[in-house]
Amino acid sequence: MPKANLLYKPLFKDPMTIIRICTGIGFIIQGINVFSSGYMDGHIAIFENMHELPVPGFLAYLSKGGEFLAGVLLVLGLFTRPAALFILFNMLVATFYALGGDILGTENYQEQLSWVYAIIAFAIFLDGPSAYSLDEKMSKKNNGVT
Repeated sequence: MPKANLLYKPLFKDPMTIIRICTGIGFIIQGINVFSSGYMDGHIAIFENMHELPVPGFLAYLSKGGEFLAGVLLVLGLFTRPAALFILFNMLVATFYALGGDILGTENYQEQLSWVYAIIAFAIFLDGPSAYSLDEKMSKKNNGVT
């Protein structure tokens, strides 16, 4: 293969698969704290400081637990679009409501990170399950393709 082909031809059949799996692993790591009561006490306190939110404890657990579950679903490629939609919504709320919306990261990079996660989740939502996913396997099975 000529060297010029490395510049113009894809090196991997479906790079969104790598992005989906890596994002899922990231959210498993972010969400695993739902099982740590010490961490969750601090997370609940953050939600309590946002005075307009009803039931801050429930919403804190929903946020972290959802991140964990959505991460697992992304890694498996199962219910990929709903999982990506949950992450997108969660990261938009984090970016613009909880963290103040400084997507340029002029004060700190927390808003920037949640904004990038939102963009990635949106791309996964648009792309769908991609290759090497349980969604793809189930779709082929339901369509009679083996």
